[in-house]
Amino acid sequence: MSSGPEDAARVAVVGGGARGIGAAVARRLAARGPVVVLDALGGETVGYRHAADIDAQALRDSGIEVRSVDLRDLAATCAAVDEVTARYGRLDVAVACASAIAGGSPLWETSSDLRDGLWAADATTAWNLASATVPHLLARPAADRPTVCVATSVAGDRGLYGLSAYVVAKHAAVGVVRALAADLVGTSVTACGVAPGATDTEMLAATARIYGLDDVHELAQHQHPPRPFDPDDVAAVIEFGCTAGTSVHGAILPADGGFGRA
Repeated sequence: MSSGPEDAARVAVVGGGARGIGAAVARRLAARGPVVVLDALGGETVGYRHAADIDAQALRDSGIEVRSVDLRDLAATCAAVDEVTARYGRLDVAVACASAIAGGSPLWETSSDLRDGLWAADATTAWNLASATVPHLLARPAADRPTVCVATSVAGDRGLYGLSAYVVAKHAAVGVVRALAADLVGTSVTACGVAPGATDTEMLAATARIYGLDDVHELAQHQHPPRPFDPDDVAAVIEFGCTAGTSVHGAILPADGGFGRA
């Protein structure tokens, strides 16, 4: 994908970008300008392990800055984004990729701790990153295509058995995009989302474990081709969303190989 002079040095923050789709996004956007990854390194959310220092080091080795920031904490997120913007003098792109998954029981047997944990990890993180970045993005001219892009999920528009808390949280992440897009009408900033299908990440491996599957390929049988995508396949769609401008405002772009439709 070519880049024009208007985005030759675009500054981006990628939330939850230390591994998986987020890391692939960070690598793609780094070809366009400085990228800072914000991720809660180490620890876990309702049993789902966060990216680790070794994941962050792989990005650092390729010249991408990674900072340990818990995006569930609005004040910490705002402080990190303010510092990045002050250092580079501008902010052009924010990508929200932070997410966690857990489940295995029907909704009525799902604990409130699991529900609240996934809500915070999968929806509040997107809300907080948007809250922290939009005031800076509003300062950019439309020609620079300032954008907030949220990685949602195919679970954002359908139900998935045994994953009620994840499904509800991803529907909320789609809601963040829709609400933000409405609030940004008349400004220079674009808000969009990208809904990945089964992608070869730790999240897909965790989903297979929830379902008691030995092979993640079984989770990709309803998309084309019937195999997990490489994270860079999805990152390419997110990169497009971050550069397309107002034509994708308010849209949730599918990156799912026709999941459930093909």
